[in-house]
Amino acid sequence: MKQVCLFVLTIVVASTAYAQSLFNKSKPIAYTKTTITTIKDTSVKLKVIKIDLKAQKGFNIDSVVVVEQKARLEESVMHFYKDSKVVQKVLVPYWIKNIIPIAEFADFNKDGIPDIKFRIRTLEKGTTALLNYKVFLMSQQSKYKVMSFVDFSSEKEYDLNGDGIAEIIGCSTTNFNGKNYWVYNIYNWVNGSLKSVSKDYDYPIWTLVDNKTNKVIAKDIPADARLSTLRAFPNEYYAK
Repeated sequence: MKQVCLFVLTIVVASTAYAQSLFNKSKPIAYTKTTITTIKDTSVKLKVIKIDLKAQKGFNIDSVVVVEQKARLEESVMHFYKDSKVVQKVLVPYWIKNIIPIAEFADFNKDGIPDIKFRIRTLEKGTTALLNYKVFLMSQQSKYKVMSFVDFSSEKEYDLNGDGIAEIIGCSTTNFNGKNYWVYNIYNWVNGSLKSVSKDYDYPIWTLVDNKTNKVIAKDIPADARLSTLRAFPNEYYAK
C-alpha cells in the first residue's frame, strides 16, 4: 500500500470521470443504496460500522458489522449477522477509518442474491484522494466471500455483453514517453475469484492523465506497450 501511495504522488492527479463511450456506450449496473452507519461503542476505541440489510430485498443475512482491530496493523473483522447471530467472520487487511458511508447493492455474479459494494479512502485528503479500496461482498448462496483491490477509479460496473454478470473495472497508472496514463482492465467474478476478460473486449485501454473530465482513449499507443499493461488481477487484489 505504501509503495502505491508513493507512486501516485508522482503523477498529476485528475478526475477519472470520462465519457460513457469508453465502455461501448453500455449503461452502468443499477444499484440499490443505503447509508453505512457508525456504531458508537465506548468499549471499542477503533471504528465500528454497520450495513443494515433488514429493509433490503433478497438478502439471506440481516446485517454486516465491521470492527477495526486494535492489536493488528490495518486489519478489520467483518461479522455477518442472521437472526441476531454471527453466521460468518472474515478478517480483512485494511481499516475502515475512512470509509465512504454508502453501500451499493447489485447482483454482480448472477446467483439471484444481491452482493454488496463499498469503498474506503486510503487517505483522508491530499493528492491520493482518488486512491480507494473497492470492497465487494460476493454472495456464495449460504455465505459471502470478501473481494477487494486498490484502485484509482470510482468507476461503476457494467454488463458489457448483456449476460447478467457484471464487468468489474480496475484502473491503474503507467508512464509512456514522458506522459502519464490511466490504464483500464476489466474482470468477471468466476468461481469465487476475479478473472481477467480484458482480451475479450480489446482491453487494456489507456486514457491520458490530464485536467479534462471527458476522457478519450489514447489510440496512438503501440500495441506492445498497451498489452504490457494487461493485468491478471488489480492492484493489491484480495479474496477470502
